[in-house]
Amino acid sequence: MQRVLCVLVMATAAACSSDTPTSPDRQRETLAPRFQTDHFRVLAGTTPDSILRSAADRLEAEHPRIVAALGVTSLPTMTVRVWQDEATYFDELVRYFGVRYSARGYITGPTELRMLAGPTLPTTAVHEFVHAASMSLNASFANNPRWLWETVALYENGEFVHPRSVPYLVNGAFPTLQQLNVDPNGGQQIYEVGYLLGEFIVSTWGRPAYLRLILSNGDVASVLGVSVANFESAWRAFVQQRYLS
Repeated sequence: MQRVLCVLVMATAAACSSDTPTSPDRQRETLAPRFQTDHFRVLAGTTPDSILRSAADRLEAEHPRIVAALGVTSLPTMTVRVWQDEATYFDELVRYFGVRYSARGYITGPTELRMLAGPTLPTTAVHEFVHAASMSLNASFANNPRWLWETVALYENGEFVHPRSVPYLVNGAFPTLQQLNVDPNGGQQIYEVGYLLGEFIVSTWGRPAYLRLILSNGDVASVLGVSVANFESAWRAFVQQRYLS
């Protein structure tokens, strides 16, 4: 099965800076079932119930909106695994991917979310849930293409980054879709511009075309009727007129 990664915006970097290998005699955090909601089964170790509940409440609150937005008729109960211990979390991430990513969350498929506890846990949880739900719409969608995979999660989760806070956008140096497809260890621009891409697609072509783009794995030409180059040019004009003029 394809490994499925999501790196959540830029709060990741500070929390994931340590590359110290796990000590053989360090106590690993063990996860166990804590509670179940209507749509999510939560497992955790030492994370306080109040923090887990805040994430579960946000997931339940957003569940009907995201299901409707993605046009998914139903979803299975999802497993949510939350680690408090950073070293144990990254041990599991490296074991799963075979490489370390600076990620506060990832999914292992359409039914399991994995996250590191912290102040952004509710936001991370919904971001990962959008990824999982989008795989129920298109099972081959995970990171295929990466720019659209993250665009959908960022847009549906409302993770707006104002273009005026992004120097290269202010300077008119918009990234290409190819540049946004890089491995997350190679660049994280998509987390700064993904919401803007989603907004542009829905505003210009409508949500039905946006969903068809997911189903086609980002085939811009066949779904939207424009070349990739023209798409990029129109996106740049949209952002500049809406936010930078």
